[in-house]
Amino acid sequence: MNKTALCILLISLLTACATAPTSIQKEKTGKAKVHTEHETKSLELFAEILNIVQSTDDRQSVLPEIEERYSKIIREYPDAPLAQESYLKLITIYVKDYSPPVYEKAYTLYSEFMEKYPDSPVKGYVEETLGNSYYQNAEWDKLLRLCAPSYKDYAQTGKHPRPSLIFFYSEANYNLGNFADAEKGYRITADIFPELGEGLKAQAMLQKMMK
Repeated sequence: MNKTALCILLISLLTACATAPTSIQKEKTGKAKVHTEHETKSLELFAEILNIVQSTDDRQSVLPEIEERYSKIIREYPDAPLAQESYLKLITIYVKDYSPPVYEKAYTLYSEFMEKYPDSPVKGYVEETLGNSYYQNAEWDKLLRLCAPSYKDYAQTGKHPRPSLIFFYSEANYNLGNFADAEKGYRITADIFPELGEGLKAQAMLQKMMK
């Protein structure tokens, strides 16, 4: 592993640790030491993964080794910041490195991730990674299942959804023939994000539906 990559990992890890809201309480209970050990072990595994990737030009040949290490981080060090990143990495592997994508494994990991880390800072990236793959492969039922909670959350709370997810929700409904729901989603996307790519595409779809 080169020094630059290791430094980036260390900075990322130390930043995540520094912002932990209960560090003083954890020290008092003796948990801080355990967390530090987990963070160190997970970082070592992450470094191994980078070394494996850099050791060959044939990524496919080392996928099992990569997957095993990401899975170990998730399984053995769930409180380490890199555990959440490992979910994202594994899901990315299952939807991008395999053809066809291994959606069963990817969605199982997504469900586990959402249960463990509902407020994770990488939640949006996880959802977009899975959603993009569903969208590109016209998996409309799967895409609707993934994105419907974002639409419902906006409808109930008014909290702005991620542009891609609300647009994907609309596209899934449109391609499934649920035109009324698709129109609602497109209008929300166009109104909230008028200058973004998703908003512009939503406006185009609304004009198409009016014709």
